[in-house]
Amino acid sequence: MGPVVEHGIMDPSWYLYAGIFVGPFVQEDAAVIAAATLSASDPQHFPTVFFVILFGLFLSDIWKYWIGYSAHASTRARKWAEKEHVMAMSDKVQRHALTTLLTARFVPLARVPAYIACGYFKMNYAKFCAIIFATALLYCIVIFSVIHVLGEVFGEKMEVVLGLIAGGVIVTFILIVAFRRWLAKRKTG
Repeated sequence: MGPVVEHGIMDPSWYLYAGIFVGPFVQEDAAVIAAATLSASDPQHFPTVFFVILFGLFLSDIWKYWIGYSAHASTRARKWAEKEHVMAMSDKVQRHALTTLLTARFVPLARVPAYIACGYFKMNYAKFCAIIFATALLYCIVIFSVIHVLGEVFGEKMEVVLGLIAGGVIVTFILIVAFRRWLAKRKTG
C-alpha cells in the first residue's frame, strides 16, 4: 500500500518510515534505538516501524559481504588469504557461522569486520543472508522489548533514562577504545 494522500498532501509517516529504513545505512544501533523509541512513545507506528527498521537493518548488512568477496580481485589480498593463520580463521568462521555472526551483531565494532570477513572467506551467501536476517530479527526484538519496557516503567522520564543509557554506552565505548590503544602501545613499547 502506498502513502496516503489527502487533499494533495502526502502522509508524513511515509517520510518518517523512509528515514527509519535508511537509518541503519548511517548508524545501525542509533537507528534501531530511535525506531524502538518512536514505537514506544507513539504506539500507532508499531508494528510498521519494527518491520521497516528490520528490513533496513538487513539490507544495510548484506551488501558488506561483497566488500570482502571483491577483495579476491586483488593479488595482494589473495596472497594474504592464502596464509596459514588466515586459512585457519576462515575454517573457524565457516564452521561457526551462526555463533560468529550472532556475536558480531551484539558486540560493538565487530559487525562490519565480521561481515566483510564472511565475504572474504567466501561463506555461502544464502547462508550468510539467512543468519544476518535471523540475528537482525533477534536484535530488533531485544532492543524494542527493552525500550518498550523502559517506556512503561519510566513513562515521561524515558528521555532522561535513554539519555543516561546513551551516555553510558558512549563512555563505555570510549573507555574500551582507550584501553585497547593502551594495550597496543604497551605491547609495542
